[in-house]
Amino acid sequence: MNNKKTRLPKELCWLLGLVIMPFAVALMTKANLGLSMIAAPTFIISEKIPFLTYGQTEYIAQGVMLILMCIVVKKFKATYFTSFVTAVIYGSILDLFIWCFSGFTIEAMWLRIVVFIIGMVLTSVGVAFFMNTYLAPCAWDYFVRTVVFEKKLDLRKFKLGYDFCFLIISVALSLILFKGFVGITWGTLVIAVCNGNIIAFLNSYINKHFELYSAFPKLEKFF
Repeated sequence: MNNKKTRLPKELCWLLGLVIMPFAVALMTKANLGLSMIAAPTFIISEKIPFLTYGQTEYIAQGVMLILMCIVVKKFKATYFTSFVTAVIYGSILDLFIWCFSGFTIEAMWLRIVVFIIGMVLTSVGVAFFMNTYLAPCAWDYFVRTVVFEKKLDLRKFKLGYDFCFLIISVALSLILFKGFVGITWGTLVIAVCNGNIIAFLNSYINKHFELYSAFPKLEKFF
């Protein structure tokens, strides 16, 4: 049996994550069955402020998150700024996909559910690719990775608390700004329950079937 792995550049993992994730979020936004706890706050804010797009709200909020990260770890590295660059590209691609989908209407519930499931799975695919690159991911994931590493914290416990905080923020923003739930439905709970397991499976699959390498080893040492 041939167990030879397919070679995959880490830089390509970053690029794939950067395209797949906003595509997936745009799909779930179109399905209108709930967003993840991390994606919901910026969507809620963008729905209330007409001059801000979803993507613009994303990279503004992620910029604030990076500042908070520097305060928490009590240091700043030039490479931290690359996460904001990732956020700007991510937000721009997200707005592009939302614009592309704007001419389509999904009314049938079964089709909305199918689109939601595809979006949820693709979100996990994007995260899994981001986990296998040295280049900085979006600030939401970079915050967790950096704080856990710098503070020597338990990843599972910290991520659980992190997600719970975002759930509280999402609910609070929705109730304050809209007096009801926007961007948060039963789908949000489904994502919370399923995403971790899907990401773990995909990450294991990538490491089992692909040999990850750096196409630019001299660049990697700066990260």
